[in-house]
Amino acid sequence: MDLYIVRHGETGYNRMGLLQGRINIPLNQNGIDQAKQAKKELEHVAFDVVISSPLSRAIETAKIIVPDKEVQIDNRLIERNLGEYEGKPSRICDFDFYDNLLANHTEKGMESILDLIVRVRTLILELKEKYSNSTILLVTHGGLINAISYCFKLDSNEEVLKRIDLKNGGFIKYHL
Repeated sequence: MDLYIVRHGETGYNRMGLLQGRINIPLNQNGIDQAKQAKKELEHVAFDVVISSPLSRAIETAKIIVPDKEVQIDNRLIERNLGEYEGKPSRICDFDFYDNLLANHTEKGMESILDLIVRVRTLILELKEKYSNSTILLVTHGGLINAISYCFKLDSNEEVLKRIDLKNGGFIKYHL
């Protein structure tokens, strides 16, 4: 299975440095252009399955990249719930959102990193079983991409979810 994971295009919140979490913000014009660029970069790939987060910024990105395919929605691809931090400037945080896994931050209504990883790992295992010989496009969010990356490195015994700085509209590929 080849798994291409795309981060949604830019939104107004990305531009302003605000934490989105699960707030449903559409793409801005730059985000639309980023999705079109991703389409160009991935035009040589024949996707068998396209799956997106239920948030509009991800769905819009998926439909631009692969307009001729049905976009399946999977709630497990939704961004991490950031609780009371959603809509706030990222600079207000007094800890790293991707810090120590064992700290298991759940303050102010946040989804814990451990819960996020379990959610993502369940999805990956299901995809591997169901689509073992397929090429899959997942369109999701920065937090999810970090968790997916961690799932592919579980044997490292690291306690820190290392941040992948994938730009909006950027993608990463994994082969299983």
